[in-house]
Amino acid sequence: MYRIHWPEVIEQARDIVTRYEYGVTLRQLYYILFSRGIIPHSAPTYRRLSARLAEARRRGDFPPLIDTVRQVHVPPSYTSPTELLTAAVATYRRDHTEGQPTQVWVGAEKDTVRAAIAQWTHDHGIPVIICRGYGSQSYVDDVRGRVEHDGRPAVLAYVGDWDASGLDIQRDWTTRTHCWDTVERLAVTHDQAAHLPAATAKPGDPRWPKFATRYGYNPTHPIQWEVEALDPDQLRQLVLDAIHRHTNPQQLDRVLDRERTERTELAAFVQQWREYVRPARHRHR
Repeated sequence: MYRIHWPEVIEQARDIVTRYEYGVTLRQLYYILFSRGIIPHSAPTYRRLSARLAEARRRGDFPPLIDTVRQVHVPPSYTSPTELLTAAVATYRRDHTEGQPTQVWVGAEKDTVRAAIAQWTHDHGIPVIICRGYGSQSYVDDVRGRVEHDGRPAVLAYVGDWDASGLDIQRDWTTRTHCWDTVERLAVTHDQAAHLPAATAKPGDPRWPKFATRYGYNPTHPIQWEVEALDPDQLRQLVLDAIHRHTNPQQLDRVLDRERTERTELAAFVQQWREYVRPARHRHR
């Protein structure tokens, strides 16, 4: 029987979380611990890990994890027009893909990695979409419409699990959207899976026997490799490399230079606004 020494697990988990600049989700942390042989792969272990980490968080001795679901949604508000204009200076941004020869989208099978990917792609202005399950037709139409409206050749850089259903979700998404000139599977790939620990998959997937036969697995023993099992730094590099392959850095620099110039102009306008409204305030006192 696999005996888990939870204080040691929590200590190693703390070291893992603090190592990654962009943070990790609970599921990513679970798979990193599993891949290192620190904990077994099982639903009860996942639940116990979640509970133990929650206890550590309540004590204040464990760093925060990325929570992709539970967020505080507050409508924006301002104390004055001046505050709004000041905020606009800080948030002003041009389309960083402006002038690039292609439009690049990053598609993720699971929402658990969306927050991290969005951080990595932010500076390049790359859209991130979630393709989990089998997306609604409304969502498919929305994405296709945006791609077609853009007009440039479209590249989908895809991140998903390596298993029978994972491949079929990618197939279904690309077939139904039918708007991609190029689809690049970044992770998990067959070669990457060879270097990752396999997890037992849910039985009963009708696609598994054919998938297993094609890739040399046991048709009677379903297994899977989830994207969270990849080292976050490796996944980040895969995503950035895909973006860089389709990005003209000189054009990006030109857009950023223009953005800085326009932000400076906007700041000057806000300063003029401040000088304009200051006398008005005095008149109303």
